[in-house]
Amino acid sequence: MTTTAADHTGRHQHSTPHEQTAPALVAPVPAAPMDPAPTRTPGSRMDPREDFPEDLTALGMADLQVLHSRITRQLDHDYLTDPAGPDCSTMDRRQELQAELDARDTA
Repeated sequence: MTTTAADHTGRHQHSTPHEQTAPALVAPVPAAPMDPAPTRTPGSRMDPREDFPEDLTALGMADLQVLHSRITRQLDHDYLTDPAGPDCSTMDRRQELQAELDARDTA
């Protein structure tokens, strides 16, 4: 015996009794175990508690500029959000970076 069923477009599909089967049930996939928090990549600012290179002369120019940008953004953030102003270590870091950038400009 052949039966006809309309699909979602309104067209009829023909099938024989052997072709009519119940839709397969999909077993739920168990959730993967939670991995530990991924290592955070550096943001656009450098918190005063983050490590800062002791020897700026060992950094390439691109790394030095990125570090300067992060410190500058931290200063901007601190001026806007902290009534006491920026952290002293952030101010010192900026001064060190400016001195290194100035030294490279004159070299």
